[in-house]
Amino acid sequence: RTAGASAGVGDGRQRRARHAARRSATLVAPTPAADVVAADGKAVEVVKRLWQEVGLPKGDSDKEDKWTAAFAPDAVVEDLFLSKVPEGPGAGVRAYLENKAMCDRLVIDRLSDGQESCGFTWHLEETGVPGQGIRGTTFVEVGEDGRITFLREICEPLYKPGDQTVELLKALGGDKVAKFGVEMPKRTPSGASDLCTYLWRELQGRAPIAEVLSFFAQDAVYEDFNYEAPLRGTGEVGKFLEKFAEITSLKFVAERFSDGSRACCFTWHVEIEGLPSDGPNIRGISFYSLNDDGLIDFVRDIPESAVKPPPLQNLAAMLRPKLRRFEPLLERSAEGKCDCNTGNCGPCGVEWATGEVVETRSVVAQRVVTASGQDVTIGELVGDAPGAVVIFLRHLG
Repeated sequence: RTAGASAGVGDGRQRRARHAARRSATLVAPTPAADVVAADGKAVEVVKRLWQEVGLPKGDSDKEDKWTAAFAPDAVVEDLFLSKVPEGPGAGVRAYLENKAMCDRLVIDRLSDGQESCGFTWHLEETGVPGQGIRGTTFVEVGEDGRITFLREICEPLYKPGDQTVELLKALGGDKVAKFGVEMPKRTPSGASDLCTYLWRELQGRAPIAEVLSFFAQDAVYEDFNYEAPLRGTGEVGKFLEKFAEITSLKFVAERFSDGSRACCFTWHVEIEGLPSDGPNIRGISFYSLNDDGLIDFVRDIPESAVKPPPLQNLAAMLRPKLRRFEPLLERSAEGKCDCNTGNCGPCGVEWATGEVVETRSVVAQRVVTASGQDVTIGELVGDAPGAVVIFLRHLG
């Protein structure tokens, strides 16, 4: 987006689903709890009260009453897992809670400050199960009476198409050029909300990537959930932003910005020049946080799925409702090293000729027939060998 957002292309078909299920036990870095407690503001207090103190009701009528009372009767609740936004007094919050009824625990990772609006990144957890469930981002806006008037929430896609997203967007827009208007005067933004507004509404399509990168910390972490692994450092982030800058027909239209100074959450949708007005309208959420120097140190972008409910998310919700993914995300060690001996390799496993990456545990669990006719797993063959090389001969056609 001009700051490099990417539009979702939907969850994959059956073949992709099998590969996605095998590689879903990836690694995530632990998030400091301080990111949660440092935030303040009216909107923040509502979020803390509902999502942390009250918690998901899971059938508890007293908790359901507290949630319902915290939303304005005409609140718009966009849970973008659902096929449509419910209408009618209280319908949105009821649908939101019903969708979360089987989840165990929602844990807030990062929470922006904000008076009238705020946002937070989160993940699901299951009691007694190590690792994280599905991850997401939620944007919340409150009215003068402190009740929620607008909510948008999106979960990560379980099939992450990577650069296929870029190729699809290029194909949709061809050589057409999006309209960004006249060049805006340069200025020095102040605080997270103002900086995000500046990047999205004033610099997008009008400034070189180098200028955009000047607002990023050297060690910034950028999570775009069309990709399996986060981008780390301005070198990787810059290459990522360049890819999307080459899609000349693409424009990200910012909608609502939270009003925090240390972090900002905002909603957006995609416009592709030349497509009809009733063409694809992918919506999304982004979360930006700043370090002590006022530079962007963390970004998370999530596009909605083009198909609802997202097929893989829906299947995972049925099979593992508490985590809503096929396998939990495992935390990387403090040194950030890959531990192949225990199978905690995540995306650095084995890459098939088709391009899919299969993590170590899936490889060692494969059953093969030895020359003597024994039916064993790869793990039984290689034993404790830390540097074993496995070569598969596969029938083609």
